[in-house]
Amino acid sequence: MKAQNLYSRLTPYVAMGVLALTLSSVNANAIGHKKDGHNSQAGIESVEKGDHKQAKAKKSLRRLAKKLDLSAEQRSQIKTIFAQRKAGHKERKESMAGFKAKVDTMLQNNEFDESNFAVIYSEYQAEFEQMAMEKAKARYEILQVLTPEQQQKFLKMRKHR
Repeated sequence: MKAQNLYSRLTPYVAMGVLALTLSSVNANAIGHKKDGHNSQAGIESVEKGDHKQAKAKKSLRRLAKKLDLSAEQRSQIKTIFAQRKAGHKERKESMAGFKAKVDTMLQNNEFDESNFAVIYSEYQAEFEQMAMEKAKARYEILQVLTPEQQQKFLKMRKHR
């Protein structure tokens, strides 16, 4: 009887202690991940700084170098190809902004007008073709830098995407 009385008195305190420990461990885990790159606030800040695209390009080059086992010379050549492609993107940025603005204004209408979109798209068809051409050229230039074995791996990687 004394044991039961003691048990009934301690049960609420034990439950509160377990709850407090659980909450504190969850809070400690959340604090530990604050400086991690997966934090949504950190992601927003990096996008605001403009680092997102640059980080993505570096990651792409790193992944390519790792998968294909690139030499230092090959890395520098491919880095140059990426830089040239980036310069081409900057030239077309204003034109593409015009396309996006026209599409956005069209999307604000009550109904979607397919003929209007076709007109806008055909207006920018030359730009789209040029962008596709630059992309294909960059891939071709990368393939020319690679050895035959690396070329096969590169083409296989592209199929898995």
